[in-house]
Amino acid sequence: MDIDLIIPQEFKKYFWDAEFTKLNFKEHPKYILSKLMTYGEIEAIQWILKNLPQKEITNFVNKYGNTKLDRRSYLFWSKIIDENDLWKN
Repeated sequence: MDIDLIIPQEFKKYFWDAEFTKLNFKEHPKYILSKLMTYGEIEAIQWILKNLPQKEITNFVNKYGNTKLDRRSYLFWSKIIDENDLWKN
């Protein structure tokens, strides 16, 4: 993913095992997505849906979801990627 996004400060709580100020979406997309998709609350889900292209989320879930997400999150996001009306246009 070659997307340069700033992670909102309120999401810092999901990255307890990393130095938040050094996280960069362009360099660490799989790590950031796995944390937000696994532990994120509704605000994190909305942020993902608003800021990332559906294709990128679909690719992440299909390629890495079964290893980077817990089972519950993987099943949830597998359903989400099929719901076209949830994505920004």
